[in-house]
Amino acid sequence: MPYCGLCGAKQPDEEQLKELGLAVLGPTAGKRSTHDIEEIRAFLTKHHGKPIRIWNYCVSHCELELRLRHSGEPCKNDEPWLNTVIYCGGTRLIRLPTSAWESSVEIGVEAGKYGDVFVLTDSASSIRVECDVMRLFYDVEPGY
Repeated sequence: MPYCGLCGAKQPDEEQLKELGLAVLGPTAGKRSTHDIEEIRAFLTKHHGKPIRIWNYCVSHCELELRLRHSGEPCKNDEPWLNTVIYCGGTRLIRLPTSAWESSVEIGVEAGKYGDVFVLTDSASSIRVECDVMRLFYDVEPGY
């Protein structure tokens, strides 16, 4: 069972959410997502060089969302780019630019005082994000 990165409370896993009829709200609602670090690493490696930027930050819950802009096929003039949201919960450290940059993002795992800490870095710059929870939401509609 997952734990809240902010308060440590037990959280229902995906199967329990379905059983209880609960869902994630907001722009990521109903989107395919993963918390499997190997899957996240593979996806981010595949999309090196694509634009990435801070999309949202919630101070009260220490939640950071980064949006990676990509498309499976070359976009036509009237088609939106697909987006993937990298969610970081229970953030401990955030060091990133406020404008978009070309992604070379990598994910590491370090031992923390209370368990594993996920570390997002970018080999092209001094970017570093440390958090307790990391999740990837696929194909989120563009928000301008």
